[in-house]
Amino acid sequence: MDQGGDVLGRCFELAGSGRLDEAGDLAEQALGWDGDHGGLWRFVGLLRHQAGDFRGARDALETAQALVPFDPEASCALAESLARTGRVGPALEVYDALATDERCPLGLMPTIAAGLGYLGEDRRALDVCAELIRRRPDNAEAHFGAAFYLRRLGHPPEAAMSFVAKAHELEPKEVLYRVSLAALLDHAGRREEACDLLRGVDLDGVSCRCCLRRMNTIFLAVDDASRRGVCPDRPGASAEAD
Repeated sequence: MDQGGDVLGRCFELAGSGRLDEAGDLAEQALGWDGDHGGLWRFVGLLRHQAGDFRGARDALETAQALVPFDPEASCALAESLARTGRVGPALEVYDALATDERCPLGLMPTIAAGLGYLGEDRRALDVCAELIRRRPDNAEAHFGAAFYLRRLGHPPEAAMSFVAKAHELEPKEVLYRVSLAALLDHAGRREEACDLLRGVDLDGVSCRCCLRRMNTIFLAVDDASRRGVCPDRPGASAEAD
């Protein structure tokens, strides 16, 4: 009888119903008497990763990897855990393996690009975005990511504009894409176009302080009295994108 497998099934049931703490406690307890069960180590590693315990996640996932075959989701969590705990070389190896694996789900590719960017590998991150665009040209996040890494690599704003414009075309309700496109238009001297693009934005739905500051700068540049002064310090604005 596979007691570890039975426990793992119960852990998935608990996690599926939102009882993550109970699931984690049960898995940890089971490892006390079945420490070679790779599935349980993988489960614990993913829970620790989700909780932001990257060192604990790394240790659990490395143990799991030695015991059972890994899927791309677990590999991606391991790569980030390695990166966040200073093990750059091994993290890059995992990210590179994922990026070149045709079986890797497309939904993980933005995470892979972000991980490579976190490690300062902007060229590799751009390559991942370009590959995702090739395979899923309707993916707005991939187009915006390509623009982001082009700018990080030192390319001029004009090189990024077409990618941001495409992201905005694909997801016109995404405020970040709209504001970023407006900022690029303003940089190119097309301020009226930038202002027109932003006039349809519902300020009550904008929580990013950086976006609000960019909007205010553009409205001030064209002396839009109906909007200027409303942005940088609006209550509830987040500084996450600063």
